[in-house]
Amino acid sequence: IGRKEAKPAKQAGEFAEDLFKAFRLLLFPVQIAATAQDKFRRILATAFNAVPQERRIDLQPQTIPSILQIAGPIYEHIKYMDENVILFELFEELLARSIDSERISEAHPSFICIISQLSRDEAIILLELRRNDFDFCISFYVERETNRFVNRKVDYCSFPADKLLFAGNFEMYCDHLEKLGVVGQTMINNDSIMDEHHQQIGNKQSFKIYLTHFGRFFVHACVPKKGFRNK
Repeated sequence: IGRKEAKPAKQAGEFAEDLFKAFRLLLFPVQIAATAQDKFRRILATAFNAVPQERRIDLQPQTIPSILQIAGPIYEHIKYMDENVILFELFEELLARSIDSERISEAHPSFICIISQLSRDEAIILLELRRNDFDFCISFYVERETNRFVNRKVDYCSFPADKLLFAGNFEMYCDHLEKLGVVGQTMINNDSIMDEHHQQIGNKQSFKIYLTHFGRFFVHACVPKKGFRNK
């Protein structure tokens, strides 16, 4: 039994090593740093072990270019990256998609660029959005002298702020994720705040924050379903 269990792991290791050799041959005619080589071997091994043996694509000349289209840019982004950070896990997930015969279509090259622009907190937001949309409510009041809205404040946010390192940046994170095309924000209500004389003194706006269609593709391909190992 022990020998049968060891065989797939050995095959995965050989597969990853063969791909690593092809990677070096095609992309790095000069010697690359030993530490970077070791790191890349580890991420390859992790990716292969994450894919069931029967779904690992055959390493043939015609399949190597499509894998390297993902693996090459990933290498460039991780060679100076700490392996114990969340973004490293996103790259691992994407690399696993590129060698999974059932999910290789999910390995879109543009996802590499998106991952490279994320912060740790933004990756956490995407993980939570995979589970639920968020409700967000703000209010602001009229300054009579200038006839402008001032004193803006957050009244309610359903996102678990304790999961973020910098919870005060939540709105900025959402704006950035929206610019990347992975998150959308829709206004649900825009209500006037009235005083006792029925004059408007402010506004209260409610929003729904959610993954876009593209964002769901990204999260499905790159964000671990069970959550991150590193927090």
